[in-house]
Amino acid sequence: MKKKKQLKILFIEPCHVGFGGYFRAINICTSLSKKDLLIDLLVASKKKFSFKITKTSINKNLNQYELPRFYFHFFINGRILRGLIAFLFGIFNRYDIIHSCVPVQLESNIPAILLKLFGKKVVIDWDDYWEGSAIFGEYKIMKKYVSFCENIFPKIFKNYTVASDFLYNLALERGADKILKIINGVPKNSFISNINLSREKLKLDKDRKYLLTFGHTYTKDRAFYLFKFFEQVYKKDSSIILLFNHDPIKLIAKEDLTAEISIKSQFLKNIKNTGYIEKDTMNYYLDAADATIFLTGNHDNERANFPIRIGTFLSGNSVVIINDINSEASNTLKKYDCAIVSKDYESLATQTVKYLYDESMQKRMHRNVLKANVDLSWDTITVNLKKYYYSLAFK
Repeated sequence: MKKKKQLKILFIEPCHVGFGGYFRAINICTSLSKKDLLIDLLVASKKKFSFKITKTSINKNLNQYELPRFYFHFFINGRILRGLIAFLFGIFNRYDIIHSCVPVQLESNIPAILLKLFGKKVVIDWDDYWEGSAIFGEYKIMKKYVSFCENIFPKIFKNYTVASDFLYNLALERGADKILKIINGVPKNSFISNINLSREKLKLDKDRKYLLTFGHTYTKDRAFYLFKFFEQVYKKDSSIILLFNHDPIKLIAKEDLTAEISIKSQFLKNIKNTGYIEKDTMNYYLDAADATIFLTGNHDNERANFPIRIGTFLSGNSVVIINDINSEASNTLKKYDCAIVSKDYESLATQTVKYLYDESMQKRMHRNVLKANVDLSWDTITVNLKKYYYSLAFK
């Protein structure tokens, strides 16, 4: 039998190493490299000022290139330069597929447009709904630019990968016709669970109930729902502790929540600020906690994405507490019955406290978490992406 040609892929990710979409990109690329595809991954340097291209060989099939970055502002950090470098990679190397992430970012859309003009086969990865986000505030020009990119690009680039049904339907409606859904999967984790050892290492009480949540940023809605949820948990059982990597008092002030949440509220004393959780200790926190939390506002941009954190939580064999807003994440977890899901934080708090003391419920849901970890692993969900690449390469 004739062996299939080994495809070579250029994967362009705008985020810098260790932040946001980088984790989606590196996990997709690592999984594909195990499936005998050759991958060059372009990312931004994690250094604020870097003037060189740094190559790292991840494995025999995967090379990562960190491109120059000059950070003066969120919008001014060398994006155009990285876009032009990516174009040069694409034009001077023999790639079968160009996979460019986040259509609104210049380091992705500049090479995508130019390489398509040169006849290259380009795929756009759309994992977040920027048009539906409130992050731009007074930046009205940026809002118009983002809206233009997300509306026009599906008409230009017919090949799309998306992170949710919401984005799938939007891409189809706006003109794309070969679309593949790739959610953010579960990373492989060989950590051996031992809750007593983990709690001892973290200096936590072996007999208390602990909930865990963490993240780089907590927007106003996410912070609000987290605090209102935990306030209800505290009312039902004042012994439960929330492990959180932000100072709650500072976060309330930063997100202008003082009118909704008093900094004198009793439940705040049950929030233990872990500070930044290092990669080496992440597994201990996941193991030590009885469940993990991910709550959001009820907005289209939240329905559109699939947070990397969900896969991280599941990789620690953790049951997830999530509000039901018809998002890709909540719908996926409901399908596997491996999460505590409800539409409002009061009901969610009631179910959470019940779960913390119901051993049969815990055993059932943990079995379901293990099944979800297999079905939703990066290695499993990228099987279809490899097929997708071949269908495009030999079209």
